[in-house]
Amino acid sequence: MYQEKQQFRQPWLWALLIGVLGISLYRQEFVAIGIVVAVLVLFAFLRLDTRINNEGIAYRWFPFQPRPRLIAWHQIEQVKVREYSPLGEFGGWGIRFGWKATAHTVSGNAGIEIRLKNKKRLVLIGTQQPEEVRRVIEQERQPVA
Repeated sequence: MYQEKQQFRQPWLWALLIGVLGISLYRQEFVAIGIVVAVLVLFAFLRLDTRINNEGIAYRWFPFQPRPRLIAWHQIEQVKVREYSPLGEFGGWGIRFGWKATAHTVSGNAGIEIRLKNKKRLVLIGTQQPEEVRRVIEQERQPVA
């Protein structure tokens, strides 16, 4: 079984948010201060959880999804780990909708691409450990003897 928890920890993101908070504090814009503090708290707790086991691949956005969404192996036509362009293909990170896929990403440019049976759209789940994920997928998809 494989588990990965990813959070938004990019220094540029935090610098931007704290910079906006500083400007809002300086100008005493209390509504803006409240909004920025709420966004800071959201990003402090928001995380993408991924689990791969013999049932399939599951993911959830904590704290918004109480239970993970499971994509069972029998629902998957093809799965592979690949590099992608977050800005070029999806316009950034987070839950993003592209022309051919929905992406669930936090940072980086490696992801698990899942093609579901009888579906044209793909699901891409970001990962910080592509080699480990590749190994686990190969292991979990092997039929049990």
